[in-house]
Amino acid sequence: LDKKKIKGDGKPTKTAQEDHLQHIPFRLREIMKSKDKMKDESLGSKKLKKGEQLKSSKPKDALDGDIAVPRFRKGKTESVGAYVRRMENETKHVLFLTNNQVERKPELDSDKQDKAAGTGKSEKKKEYAKMRLSKLQQKKLDKQEDKIEKELFVDNVPFGEVSMAPPSLSIKPKKAPIKTQASKELLLNSLLGHSMASTAKPSMARQRMMEEERQRAVEAYRLLKKQKQQEINTLLFAYSSNHCVFQRSSHLNL
Repeated sequence: LDKKKIKGDGKPTKTAQEDHLQHIPFRLREIMKSKDKMKDESLGSKKLKKGEQLKSSKPKDALDGDIAVPRFRKGKTESVGAYVRRMENETKHVLFLTNNQVERKPELDSDKQDKAAGTGKSEKKKEYAKMRLSKLQQKKLDKQEDKIEKELFVDNVPFGEVSMAPPSLSIKPKKAPIKTQASKELLLNSLLGHSMASTAKPSMARQRMMEEERQRAVEAYRLLKKQKQQEINTLLFAYSSNHCVFQRSSHLNL
């Protein structure tokens, strides 16, 4: 133990390990060395494979400027929260690269891609400028139309002018029905419910019904007149009788 050199963390140095291995048989030492070597090789191969997987995450037919699609796999010692956060960060990064990617045209050569992208941007700007200009022109035309309509609806009346009647419309629409002077209905007739008499000759049955209706109306009028006359006569008789009685009583009192 005095000859062994101990490090600050309590682990024996390389020389101490070699001295310790001298007490182990030669065959066993060779087996242990081969196992250590295999472990180192396996760790190195794993690291190389991981690097190759990251490099070859793009498909074989992908171009140089294409964005690599991430493939998610949870690590053995990785927690669920860390795995979810890693997925979110990688997807956000891919979305950012996709949104800011230069417009590509696969039919062109690689040296003409940048030129094509530049021309595409300029064409988009031109289209946007044309659309904006057309919108401004349309807005200007709409304002002019509104102004003209307002001017048409304004009536300039000179000072001192008196109107004795409302204005009459002389222009009629093309499909408007033509009314003669006789067929015009007066406002009073429309309010009272009267209608213009039809000039067409009624049928015989209609004439007979109208005659019967007229006779009933005449008889009803005569009966009403007779009843009123009888009421008047009774009132006169009652008045005259009362007057006579009053006169007799006045003579007796005298």
